[in-house]
Amino acid sequence: RPKTGLHWAVELGVVVAARLHLDPNDSASRNIEDIGAVFLAAIENRSFGGTLTALLLDSIDDSIKITQEVVIAAAKNWGNGRDIMTLLLDRRAADVHITQEVVVAAAKNRGNGRDIMTLLLDHRAADVQITQEVVVAAAGNEVNGRDIMTLLLDRRAADVQITQEVVVAAARNRGNGRDIMTLLLDRRAADVQITQEVVVAAAGNEVNGRDIMTLLLDRRAADVQITQEVVVAAAKNWGNGRDIMTLLLDHRAADVQITQEVVVAAAGNPGNGKDIMTLLLDHRAADVQITQEGVVAIVGQFDITVVKLLLDRRAADAQITQEVVVAAAKNWENGRDIMTLLLDRRAADVQITQEVVVAAAKNWENGRDIMTLLLDRRAADVQITKEVVVAAAKNRGNGRDIMTLLLDHRAADVQITQEVVVAAAKNWGNGRDIMTLLLDHRAADVQITQEVVVAAAGNEVNGRDIMTLLLDRRAADVQITKEVVVAAAKNWENGRDIMTLLLDHRAADVQITQEVVVAAAGNEVNGRDIMKLLLDRRAADVQITQEVVVAAAENWGNGRDIMTLLLDRRAADVQITQEVLIAAAENPTREDVLDCTTIKLVC
Repeated sequence: RPKTGLHWAVELGVVVAARLHLDPNDSASRNIEDIGAVFLAAIENRSFGGTLTALLLDSIDDSIKITQEVVIAAAKNWGNGRDIMTLLLDRRAADVHITQEVVVAAAKNRGNGRDIMTLLLDHRAADVQITQEVVVAAAGNEVNGRDIMTLLLDRRAADVQITQEVVVAAARNRGNGRDIMTLLLDRRAADVQITQEVVVAAAGNEVNGRDIMTLLLDRRAADVQITQEVVVAAAKNWGNGRDIMTLLLDHRAADVQITQEVVVAAAGNPGNGKDIMTLLLDHRAADVQITQEGVVAIVGQFDITVVKLLLDRRAADAQITQEVVVAAAKNWENGRDIMTLLLDRRAADVQITQEVVVAAAKNWENGRDIMTLLLDRRAADVQITKEVVVAAAKNRGNGRDIMTLLLDHRAADVQITQEVVVAAAKNWGNGRDIMTLLLDHRAADVQITQEVVVAAAGNEVNGRDIMTLLLDRRAADVQITKEVVVAAAKNWENGRDIMTLLLDHRAADVQITQEVVVAAAGNEVNGRDIMKLLLDRRAADVQITQEVVVAAAENWGNGRDIMTLLLDRRAADVQITQEVLIAAAENPTREDVLDCTTIKLVC
């Protein structure tokens, strides 16, 4: 039956413990020089930290120092910190110092912070100092902050100071902030000051800001000041900003000032900014300050409904400047409709500058439609500069369509520079189609420089297709430099295919340097396939240095497979140093990679 992560963790503990008992003069033993680093990695392991810690203490207890860093790590461990802390207190109590940093870490711990805090209070109450930092940490704990705060108030009320920072932390708390605020108001109302910072924090709370704001208005209305900062925070709130804004307008309308900052904040709100802006224009249109920056924000971020509402309600104040037209050209989802609206209703104010045309050429979603509209209605004003062509070549959404449009309608103005060709080679959306288009229509202008080939080798979506195209149609111009091979080895998505292509067509030019092997070892997606390809076809050139092994150990995608491959094919060259072990221990998929290192250690 396949081993689970727990089995690997237990095996690792046994093997590391055994290795640490070797003669210190033995060269293999010196591969693990820092016992503390290994022990700390075990303490930090959120899945199997308790098991690993126990195994290491059982085997090499006398060699392990319980530093403050170790105790803090135990207090931070949200997976099994309580078990680890219990183990440390049971086995090495005299060495466990409960500092402020430890108590703060426990108060912040979202997994089992309450249990750790209870443990510390039960076993080492005299050492547990409840400072402001501890109370702030508890108030900000989004999972079990209420439980920790209740524990502190129950057992150490006299030490719990309810400062402004504590109340702000509770107001910001997206998990159980309302419950913590209720607890503070119930138990320590006299100490709870509702400052502007508190109200701003509540207005910006994306999860339960409305509930906290309602609580504050219900119980401490006289202390709640609705400043511009509060309204801006509500306008920015992508979670429940509309509900908070409605609450403010319903309860404190006279205090709500709709400034430029509020409009810009709503425009930048990806969650419910449209609803907030519609609410403001519907209910307080006369009070909305319309500045150029505000119009730019509305035109650039919202759909035609909001822009129409703006023009209908405040047309005289909405100036259509160059910045506004650029914003319309940039608008991914609604640019064409908004540009059409501006041309229909304010044509005389719409200036088609180079910046506008570049913005249209960059627009992934409806850039072609905007460019077509501009060429149809204002062709004389549309200048096709070098910047426009580069922008079209970079456009990953509809760059091919825009480039085709430009070549069809304004071929004489389209300059194919190196920047254009590099941009096409890097384009992982439709780069192959753009490169084909350029070679078909303007082959004489297409220069295949090293930068172009490196860009193609690094293109993670259609790099193989672009490289194939270049080798098929312009092989004599394609130089396979060291930089090209490294780029292919780093390429996550189709690096193996590109490397195969290079070896098949230009093997003599492909140099397998250390940088190439390190890049392959660090490739998180298809590093194993690239490494296997290199070992199969160019084994003599592949040097397995420490840098290569560390890169494999750090590789969170397929590091285990790469390490296994290296051990299977080149075991004698694979040195498991301290750096390798630490890299593996810090790898999010550590149990898989560490399994491979234990195999090497045992041998």
